[in-house]
Amino acid sequence: MPGTGRGGARIPYSVWRMAYHGVARFRWLSLFILILLLGVIAWGWFSGRGDDTLADIQRRGILRVGLDASFPPFEMIDETGRLMGFDVDSARAVAADLGVEAEFVNIGFDGLYDALLARRVDIIISGLPYDPRWTQDVAYTYPYFNAGQVLVIRADEEAIDDISDLAGRTVAVEWGSQADMEGRRLADEIEGLTIVRQASAAEALQVLFNGQVEAAIVDAVSGMSAAPGGLNIVTYLTDEWYAAAVHIESQALLEAVNESLASLDQGGDLAEIQARWLGGVQAR
Repeated sequence: MPGTGRGGARIPYSVWRMAYHGVARFRWLSLFILILLLGVIAWGWFSGRGDDTLADIQRRGILRVGLDASFPPFEMIDETGRLMGFDVDSARAVAADLGVEAEFVNIGFDGLYDALLARRVDIIISGLPYDPRWTQDVAYTYPYFNAGQVLVIRADEEAIDDISDLAGRTVAVEWGSQADMEGRRLADEIEGLTIVRQASAAEALQVLFNGQVEAAIVDAVSGMSAAPGGLNIVTYLTDEWYAAAVHIESQALLEAVNESLASLDQGGDLAEIQARWLGGVQAR
């Protein structure tokens, strides 16, 4: 029954009823919020655990690596049919860290993500650029190589130490490429810079070798591969990071691969692999 208020005055029934139902609704709302919070915590705990990919890899003793063996010097097949390259050696090093062996699955580049999502492979290591469009489905590891555009000069060139030194000079690029875009940008910013367009990155480097231009802009892979022949990389102009990718649910595997890549980097193993396949050249 309705009670009395302060000073003994009776509380009207309508007021008492409103207060009662208000308290009841508050209790139900509090219970709902509590259940919701517990659900969120439980979902986070279970989703954080991820799947059993790492345990399956360790149980079978094999890390299935997806790659497209048509991208030298990262992955290619020699005349005997043997897989070789930067990524191949890197994958073997990561697998060794996990205590297993690497088994390579050669797939066309356009099919790599589908193979990963279908669980035909455990990981992609194949000159794979980070792509934010895929981050709902895959998780990328720490980047291990920057394939961005670089400014290249001849080894005997002493007048170009920085981008600002390109004023009044000629720079070769591949027509219609990312290098061409960077060349256009620099030409708008640097007075007297002339862009000389060639049919390919190799031809842009060749006219640099021949002394027909004073610098070239090419991707880092092309620049590093050509550097031992008498070129120097001045600086990076853009970044295009290569990373490995695992299924979005394979969080334990992601953590293990990241730890392995960090260890290989700190121990100098990645630098040694890069030197083996790209000459170990770094931007000045």
